[in-house]
Amino acid sequence: MDDVLKLVVGIDGGATYSHGVAATLDGRVLAVTHSNSMNFTGSYQKEVRRRMNELVRELELQLPFSNEINHFAVSAAGIFNEATADQKEKLCGKIYPWKQTRLVGDSVAGYQAATLGKPGVLVICGTGTSVIVGNLEAKFTHLGGWGPLLEDKGSAYWIAVKAIRAAIDDFENTGEETAITSVLCELYEIKNIQGIVPLIYHPEFTRDKFAILAARIDKVLQGKDKVFQKICEEAGTEAAKLTITAVEKSNLDISPLPVFFSGGVLTNNHHAQKAFEKTLRDKFEIMLSQPKLPTVLGTTILALRESGVSITDKIVSQLDKSYREVDELSKA
Repeated sequence: MDDVLKLVVGIDGGATYSHGVAATLDGRVLAVTHSNSMNFTGSYQKEVRRRMNELVRELELQLPFSNEINHFAVSAAGIFNEATADQKEKLCGKIYPWKQTRLVGDSVAGYQAATLGKPGVLVICGTGTSVIVGNLEAKFTHLGGWGPLLEDKGSAYWIAVKAIRAAIDDFENTGEETAITSVLCELYEIKNIQGIVPLIYHPEFTRDKFAILAARIDKVLQGKDKVFQKICEEAGTEAAKLTITAVEKSNLDISPLPVFFSGGVLTNNHHAQKAFEKTLRDKFEIMLSQPKLPTVLGTTILALRESGVSITDKIVSQLDKSYREVDELSKA
């Protein structure tokens, strides 16, 4: 038994993509895998469990035969903070021992990856929009994350819907002329914008595809269309407003304020990022940066803590370095 390799597993179940990691108790990542969305509330339970099972099995195939997994940590879109025992059993049962599993919202894992558990702010603006603030008393304030039906303002989904609506207004002469219309027609090979209706209402056109659409429109237009530019600027402003509200509600009083951002909108959309930064700087003195680690390593950190491991700078460095090396090899 002394030769058994003790491990932890971290799963990042995002609304658009999911990732898995297996690591030793000293922070060496041995296996990495990737999959599609794993949204706890926005997908069928059977589909979520299937993706979860695929991630775990693919990790197992990369690991030494003689191993023992101490703890699992799973983050899933659609869960606020900590999952209930019932949610854990439904999502994790029979895939791995759910009593040894910590199931949290994706923003919780993202916060760990961004701040390493220190006071600060994480703004996730990808498929959805979510802000989590940890104050000096280690208490958390979480705003947003309501999903598309309840309007995650500023999210990629929100941008895509706004863009399609702008193309419809252009077609019906109730709004400004916009290049969004021709981009959508070319992307989906349709004669006019009316042809998009059966496509976006198809059951397979899930919200992650809306998020991907927002990025595709941005890539094609490259900031050359005023209507789309305005939509992106509004997205950044709305994300910043939510952030300001969360910080004020949390009573976090640090200057400069450490603000970490993740998600395609704030990472890749230039106009959204500029509007986000300007709105925040009008209110606070900030240090703006991207998370220290990928979100999947945030879940790995949670699993290590559950195993009684103290998260030192050495372990963080080991996680980061070995994850990049293994991930690179997996893509080769």
